Formats: sequence, structure tokens, C-alpha cells
Amino acid sequence: MIKVGLLGGNGLVGQTYQQLIDKHRDFELCFIPSREDLGDVLKAKGCDLIFSALPSSVAQIYDPLYAQAGYPVFSSASCHRMREDIPLIIPEINPEDFAWIERQQKNRGWKGFIVAKPNCTLQSMILPLFPLHKRFGLRGISVTYLQARSGAGKDFKLEDNILPFIEGEEEKSMMETHKILGDSSIQISSQCMRVPVPHGHLAVVSASFKEKPSLEEVKAIWDQYEPVSYLEEEDRPQPALDLGDGMVVSIGRLSGCPLMDIRFVSLSHNLVRGAAGGGLLTAEYWSKNVRTSAAV
Repeated sequence: MIKVGLLGGNGLVGQTYQQLIDKHRDFELCFIPSREDLGDVLKAKGCDLIFSALPSSVAQIYDPLYAQAGYPVFSSASCHRMREDIPLIIPEINPEDFAWIERQQKNRGWKGFIVAKPNCTLQSMILPLFPLHKRFGLRGISVTYLQARSGAGKDFKLEDNILPFIEGEEEKSMMETHKILGDSSIQISSQCMRVPVPHGHLAVVSASFKEKPSLEEVKAIWDQYEPVSYLEEEDRPQPALDLGDGMVVSIGRLSGCPLMDIRFVSLSHNLVRGAAGGGLLTAEYWSKNVRTSAAV
């Protein structure tokens, strides 16, 4: 078993981490400090790696302490994502960026490292588009995200209303997409809204490509791409019906677009695929395929 620690276990993401680790065949949770003990790195002795579900204001202080002490840190915090030497990883898209770890360790003099997990909003858009980008070359994306209230934290309340602005989300979704795909030439227009749904971020996407795909080609590519599932029903996906185990992105309503090439609607679980589940998947990939002598 791989012994893991968890920083920030009290929030929704931290609680989801605990639930998923408890069911995981390879990970065993052996360290979960209180807020007061976050800085006591010595108590993490015996851990093979650390998950961080801390908010950015706290993570920017404590995540580096654990990396400096020799621990691989897989962090959900936005403060790390656009750092030039910190990889921003979705394992099915850019696992080659784990190679940045060596540069990060050299730059910072760390024995450990930090790997960042992308914004939860991105998953519903970027996972369906990635295999199409590999084949046809993305030119432009227009996306509107309808984001569940749990994305704002466990104390956030929203009923009978929609908030048409979420601070920082639109910028994150654009900049992080460029970094993950390694292509800043893709033009992206993004809008993010908070909706009164408990879980699940829905993306309404239009996309154009250097080579226009047929709808049949798009479906055939999605059928061969494990992280996504296409639903033929015209009124799907729905958060109430299609979140499943939380790791698969559900897609529906594929059609031609009069302004771009294609359009579709896609859904991901913001706490699982977009947060804790994505973090576990990233650490699992690193452990099985990339692991170095950085572990304590």
C-alpha cells in the first residue's frame, strides 16, 4: 500500500478525498493534520506522498514546506497552476509534463515536488476536446460553464437564482487550457455561472478546427476515448442523472454549429473528476509510471 497524507481534510474536496482514499486499492491514509499542525512536517514521516486540498491562501505557505522536506505533493490549489516549473496535469492529456519535476527540483532545491491539478471547471470541456484536437487541431473554443454550488464550498447557499459571474474562473479556464494543451494560439471565449445544482459542472461548448471534422468522426473518436461517454438522448446529460461514479465526462447534443464547426454539451463531477478523483488519478499515474527517488 502507498501511504498518503491529506492536507485540508475538512472542506468538501478534503472530505471527498477521504471517501475516495478509503475505497482505493493502492492508497492508505495515514496522516491528516489539524489546521494547527499543518506546519509540523515531521508528523508526516512514513508518508509516500501528500494530497493537498488546502485553499490557495494556505496552500502557498504549506505545500512548499512538504515539497522541500522531500514529499511529492499533489495539490488542488490554484496558486501553483501557472508557475513555470510546476506541471499542471490531467493524466489522459499531458502526462509528459511530469518531466517538469526535475526542473522544478533543480530550480527550487527541493527533494520533493508539487504537481498541480487543474480547475474543476475545465474537465467537462477539455477532456472531450483533447482527442479531437490531436486529430483535427483546435482553432477556437466558445464555452459557457454552468457550475454547481458545491464548487463554491460547503457553506455556500444558492436557491432559485443564477449568478452570472464567478471571480477568476473565466481567466483560469482559458489560461489553464493553454498550459495543459501546450498551445497558446487557440482562441478561447469563456463564461462561468453559478447555478443552484448541488454537484456537476455543465459546459456548453462550440469549437472550430484547422480541419473540420464530421459528426460521425467526432463520435467515433469519443467512442474510443475512455474518459468520456456519449449519450444519444436529446435531453442529456443532466447532473441529476449522469454523474455516475464521478470520473467519466458525459457528453450529449452533438451537432453542427453555424458559427463554428461543432457544438455539444458535457458534464463532469466537480468534486470527483474535477477535484479529489482527479488528484488521485494523477498520483496513481505518477506512482505507476513516473515515480522517482523523490518519495521519502
